[in-house]
Amino acid sequence: MILEFVEENQNMSSVKLVNINKIYPNNVQAVFDFNLEIHDKEFIAFVGPSGCGKTTTLRMIAGLEEITSGMLFIDDRLVNDVAPKDRDIAMVFQSYALYPHMNVFNNMAFGLKMRKVPVPMLDKEGKEIYEIDKKMIAKYEKQLRLFLAQLKIAEENNPESIEEIQRNIAATEEKIEYYRTTPVQKYRYVKRSKKEIEDSVFRAASVLQLENYLDRKPDALSGGQRQRVALGRAIVRKVKVFLMDEPLSNLDAKLRVQMRTEIIKLHQRMEAITIYVTHDQTEAMTMADRIVVMKDGYIQQIGAPKEIYDHPVNKFVAGFIGAPAMNFIEGTFEKDHLSFFGYDITLSPERTKILQEALKDKEDKKVIIGVRPEHIIVTPNEEGNIALQIVETLGSELLLHFNISENTSLCAKVITNDVVKAGQKVNFTFNTDFLHVFDSETEVAYF
Repeated sequence: MILEFVEENQNMSSVKLVNINKIYPNNVQAVFDFNLEIHDKEFIAFVGPSGCGKTTTLRMIAGLEEITSGMLFIDDRLVNDVAPKDRDIAMVFQSYALYPHMNVFNNMAFGLKMRKVPVPMLDKEGKEIYEIDKKMIAKYEKQLRLFLAQLKIAEENNPESIEEIQRNIAATEEKIEYYRTTPVQKYRYVKRSKKEIEDSVFRAASVLQLENYLDRKPDALSGGQRQRVALGRAIVRKVKVFLMDEPLSNLDAKLRVQMRTEIIKLHQRMEAITIYVTHDQTEAMTMADRIVVMKDGYIQQIGAPKEIYDHPVNKFVAGFIGAPAMNFIEGTFEKDHLSFFGYDITLSPERTKILQEALKDKEDKKVIIGVRPEHIIVTPNEEGNIALQIVETLGSELLLHFNISENTSLCAKVITNDVVKAGQKVNFTFNTDFLHVFDSETEVAYF
């Protein structure tokens, strides 16, 4: 349990991604037009299946991946070409990335020893110095001339590369305009004292309950303790932005739940921005202030956990967020009700009007009906025409699986003290206030 906070960060922080794209040399695009503004002290989770671009986006924020086009700002400062060590960020990796030959103290202190502290430069009157960065302007002007020369050659000999070169030209022109119009603060860099390093490590170790392990090496620690050391190495820096790349995926289920709570408490005490990447929607739902749901390099939806759960914008988000997943049924809309496999669901006048307007130009009126397991009402009935296929017992809850057609099965989540067994006959209905309907072709949500 985290008992105290190491030291508050009093400065307001922000991270802004503007039209960020990532295209690899083989012309594979991993991230498309990523736009997001992250506010001070906010906990943001990037969530999505493997290959959706969430880790690539995190690595671009960290400076570990080059941004193909677009602009990345940290505290209103353009950092596209700023080295990772100068971005005032700290990153926690999935694999812990601890030095095996160093003890816990030295693992946590290593970054402090190696990295100098930026101190604002002052003029004769004691005011902070801001200047137009002529070196960066010259750098990008040289780069622009190179791209323009490449474009001229491509127009004559290699037309398929024109689009990529034009993207590079546009991105470079944006950076030149930024540096011509935005003064940059000047810094000098000084080393930390030995006492400052020791104090920072001891405070972080106290927060993470690692005081008794400072002399141990990583191979003498449990998985949870190693993860705490990785977190400690990040928080000793007292940075403005923490980046976490699936830090709990190597832990067992019980320890994941425990560490999830620890990270939430740590974020609340650090009062910095936290950007957390995970494929586990439960982690995203329980930890984040806002969630960014991604698929195939595109943002699908951004919103608070409750907002995304209750109002998914499309079928993908609806099915990805929530455990067990939302049930989907192919059906049709007829006048004021939905029909599927011989069942009818009457809709409210408001929802009827939405579907009438949306489907007025479609002949077949096909839709996809979505209902979450907790919104299916199941009642025992010896004469019912539905037989339970599988009953999963989860303590206070039961998950009931049953078929409504040869190829369509539903999962219902119920709370009951009654004994329920597979093969039992039941009837079911839906809580229509929480029903979702999606377009059968685009899979966009109507409601």
